[in-house]
Amino acid sequence: MPFTPFHFGPGLLLKGVMPNQFSLSTFALANVAMDIEPLYRMLAGDAVLHGATHSLLGAAGIAAATAMWGRRGIHMAWRVYERLGGSALASAPISALQAWLSALLGTFSHVLMDALMHADMRPFLPLTDANPWLHVSWTEDVYLGCVLAGMVGMLLILIRAAFQPEHSPNR
Repeated sequence: MPFTPFHFGPGLLLKGVMPNQFSLSTFALANVAMDIEPLYRMLAGDAVLHGATHSLLGAAGIAAATAMWGRRGIHMAWRVYERLGGSALASAPISALQAWLSALLGTFSHVLMDALMHADMRPFLPLTDANPWLHVSWTEDVYLGCVLAGMVGMLLILIRAAFQPEHSPNR
């Protein structure tokens, strides 16, 4: 199913491990952007949901678009949140390095996780139609790994917040 929250678990772990170098907002946006094609294909009644955007090449293109144009959109969204009463820390701008790192990690991890579970995935297009990662792991293992990664990441974020009076923004 498109837009599954399981993809965000590894993002929380990355935010917990490297809070100042990683943008959770950019990671999440890149993951949602990855699933626009499958959503369209679902609505169109297509039997194949994962097309070119779910290849490593397609993921690189989506990461580039997210890193270049998503930064500004995310910053504007956090500013609106701030005006509605949210924390002013949240609207801190995302650096180019944070945006690129987060978008690339978001899209490539998305391809890897989906390739482990979905038979219509072809991660190495246009080089080959093969999916050598299919069934390397059980679907339940992937989901459990994502949930555990998210729990550990959230724990790290909460511990850091508890011991730092002024913690870094959770972009």
